[in-house]
Amino acid sequence: MKIELKLSEDTLMAANKVLRELWEMPVSTDERENVFRSIGYDLAQTFETRVKAQIRKANLFDNSKPLKMTLKFHEAWALEAILNDLTHQVITNPYQLSILRKLTNDLNQKLA
Repeated sequence: MKIELKLSEDTLMAANKVLRELWEMPVSTDERENVFRSIGYDLAQTFETRVKAQIRKANLFDNSKPLKMTLKFHEAWALEAILNDLTHQVITNPYQLSILRKLTNDLNQKLA
């Protein structure tokens, strides 16, 4: 089962910022946290690749169409959990908080 997301460039960048924080977290013995982290590492690589591609092809006249991204069900589930847990620790910008909250709400609706 796959979940399709339509992300703006700002949402992609903010989610990437949160996912990058996974690499800085200390080692855990909690099984659930290790599952999140394992899936999160794959998501972090995927988002980092998409961000670098967007930076490479960015120009002043881009009309900022939403970017389509397809995630497997377990990746979407882990992304929602990671965003819920880490967003307020990593992001302080109110705009980024609101777009990540919207992404979390979208994921929640599509996973239900």
